[in-house]
Amino acid sequence: MLRMTATWREQYDRMRRFYARVSESTTVDDRLVDDFHAFCIFSYHLKDWLQADLSVDAQIRNRVEEFVSGNLWLGLCADLANGSKRLILDRTPRFEPQVHMEIRTLEFDTAGFSPEAFLEQKVMVIPVNGQDLLALRAAQRIVATWHSFLTECGLLDKTP
Repeated sequence: MLRMTATWREQYDRMRRFYARVSESTTVDDRLVDDFHAFCIFSYHLKDWLQADLSVDAQIRNRVEEFVSGNLWLGLCADLANGSKRLILDRTPRFEPQVHMEIRTLEFDTAGFSPEAFLEQKVMVIPVNGQDLLALRAAQRIVATWHSFLTECGLLDKTP
C-alpha cells in the first residue's frame, strides 16, 4: 500500500536508482535486462506520480501527459514500458508499434592487438528504423529529458 506521504520525488529517485543499476552494470545478462525494463516502467510512470501528487502545481500536472506524448525519448520509453508489461501491446504506440530491446553480440577484429583474433561483446539495443540504438544511450536521454522538464517546472535544482 502506498503511503499517503509519498510524492513524485519517490518515483523519480526510484527511476534514478534503476538507471544507476543499468549504467553501472558490466555484464549483459538477465538481471541487466530486467533492470532495464524496470527502469523504463519507473521512468514512464513518473508522469502518473506527477499527475497524482497534489503538491505539484496543477499546471504542471495538466501538461505532463502532453509532454511525455510529444517527446521522442519519453515516447520510446512509454512503448518499451508498455511492451515489457504485456505480451501484446494493446495501446496506441507513441513511438513505434513493435519497439523492443534485444541483446546483440558485437565482434571486434583485434588482430595485431591481442592474442585472440576476435573479441566479442554483448550489448543491449533497441532496433529503430533499421538502426540499432544503444539501450544505455536511450536511458541516458530519458533521464536527461525528465531532469530538464522537472528543472524547467521548478521541481528540481539545475544540477543533475
